[in-house]
Amino acid sequence: MEIGKKTIAAAVGLFFLGGFSVYLLMANQQMAAQPSSTPHNSAAEQEALQQVHASAAAHEQPAQSAPESASNASQSTEELTHEVFLAQAEARREERLINKEESDQLAKLKAAKERSVECKFWKQQQKTSSAAAKVEEKIIDYCTVQASSESTSSVQSSETSSSTPVE
Repeated sequence: MEIGKKTIAAAVGLFFLGGFSVYLLMANQQMAAQPSSTPHNSAAEQEALQQVHASAAAHEQPAQSAPESASNASQSTEELTHEVFLAQAEARREERLINKEESDQLAKLKAAKERSVECKFWKQQQKTSSAAAKVEEKIIDYCTVQASSESTSSVQSSETSSSTPVE
């Protein structure tokens, strides 16, 4: 009943060989399954394809004056690989998340400023005071978020002036 060292080594070798062959079979099946899943494009993938086609059309319009560069532009747009496409889609998704976080943070800050004691005080002063210009300036200071761009602050000041009650 004694098993020899050669028999044990052969069994271990067969075990590893079997495991390796299963790994190779599974890898081949996964590679074959990936192209079949591409017809189910998500909305982000479809949007990326539309952007690629739009950029290709934009590159072809200036290239009409130079026929050689038109053929180069069409070759470069056809080389869109799956990895490049996924990287572009991921970058757009991250940009959208960052923009959403910034807008949510700005909305929270704006709401906090409008609920502040100073803002409520100056709005009350506007109702009872005759120096409306100075009070209006204080309301802008305490009730609106001062953004870095002028367009945001002009929008916010117009929102504040339209939301203030008129007697």
